[in-house]
Amino acid sequence: MISSVGVTGVVLCGGLGSRFQGRDKPLETLAGKPLVRHVCERLAPQVAAIVVSCNRNVDVYARWADRVVLDAHAGRGPLEGVLAGLGAATTDYVFVCPGDAPLPSERIVACLAAAVGFRSADAAVPHDGERAQHLFMLVRRGIAEHLTDFLDAGGRAVHAFVDTLDVVTVDMADQRDTFVNLNTVGELAALEARK
Repeated sequence: MISSVGVTGVVLCGGLGSRFQGRDKPLETLAGKPLVRHVCERLAPQVAAIVVSCNRNVDVYARWADRVVLDAHAGRGPLEGVLAGLGAATTDYVFVCPGDAPLPSERIVACLAAAVGFRSADAAVPHDGERAQHLFMLVRRGIAEHLTDFLDAGGRAVHAFVDTLDVVTVDMADQRDTFVNLNTVGELAALEARK
């Protein structure tokens, strides 16, 4: 069984914010707090440590993380952030999630860890009832070399990389708020109105 002490949380905050006029989206506020702070606060009880992977505002992100890491290579997308997080982790497993999805379930790590432990898989990916949510995956730290090879060969798509792993899919349709990813100013305003 994988416990919280065996998992590092990696929060991906490296996007360009193109639909937010270039602003650093995880630092946009919801209910008076940055989105990334919501993520880290919900994640902290579930993991041994939190690593934020970003490309700017390092000092700001350091407020909510045990460690902040930067991509080794620019322009390779979220998988480069995953790789940076894997490199910073000292646990056997890493839980990855985006910094602009402020409502992660308080049991998501336990649900995914139970599935991985049962199958001894490389990764567990939640399914929201409509599709797999690859950016909320639990992965073995040992896949870092395989991910490096994938990126060096020109791979960029998260789902394409996940397809190369031994993966167990976990039904999490009952926790759909977890996957609310705020991509536009309008989506943020709509969620704020629900609060």
